[in-house]
Amino acid sequence: MNKKQIMIAVGAVVMIGVGATAYALSGPKLELKTNKVNVEYGTTYTPKLKDIVKDYKDFNKGDLEIINKIPNEKDKTYPAVGKYSITVKYKKKSLKQSVIVKDTKAPVFVLPANMELLQGTGLDTLDYNSLKSLMNISDLSEISIEIDTSKIDINTPGQYDFNVTVKDKYNNETKKTGKVTIVAKPVISKNEEVVHETVKNKDGTTSVKTKVQKKQNSNTNRTSKSSSGSSNSSSNSSSGSNKGSMTFEDDPKYHWEGDHSYGDGAEINGEDFDKLTGGDWKNWDY
Repeated sequence: MNKKQIMIAVGAVVMIGVGATAYALSGPKLELKTNKVNVEYGTTYTPKLKDIVKDYKDFNKGDLEIINKIPNEKDKTYPAVGKYSITVKYKKKSLKQSVIVKDTKAPVFVLPANMELLQGTGLDTLDYNSLKSLMNISDLSEISIEIDTSKIDINTPGQYDFNVTVKDKYNNETKKTGKVTIVAKPVISKNEEVVHETVKNKDGTTSVKTKVQKKQNSNTNRTSKSSSGSSNSSSNSSSGSNKGSMTFEDDPKYHWEGDHSYGDGAEINGEDFDKLTGGDWKNWDY
């Protein structure tokens, strides 16, 4: 090897040594695999350093730090829709990754296989409140329901389509078509009424059917009480003389004396009772 070749070789070694020393002093270059990430609403973003730092294996792991302070939405276990960031630090250098939380999922719901309505009646069964309970709507955001019944002729028996659109506040929407059967209005007596009931079909779907049943009497829960024993209800007996006997329980601490005195738990015949009450039981309140 001549002198010139020796000089070149020495220079190369020096350069390699200087480069290695500089790299050792400065360390690897901090870069992120991606500067922006989209996260679906309803999930949390908790990445690990190895997932977002480029050439992660080249770093001294003790020199790396991730700062993730994305807050959860109030009363939720995940962040609200919006823009956030997390920070990755390496020695004196830091980089931020942009985190964008979006709601991109459309609402999920089901419709009854069929709904029966009476001919000539209103479409109240298809309003928001009653239909919503049958739809099993699933969505994390606020929703609105639009029901299109324009194709239904309520006065003509037959089967019709109606359209339902469920949309969330971020304009994700799902549309479905349901079935309505208009049935002829049955002849019912004065003590009967037509009601709707939800039934489960063999295939697991539900249907809303009409049926005739006896009217619920508002007085059926009222019970009459015997005059024997203690009672908090007032008597509805008509005025006049009432013969017979009545047993009652008196307060053992109470003592009353007079022409018609009696002991606790004693019986009093109808004649004496009439003398006490003036023959009018309904006004006697002992």
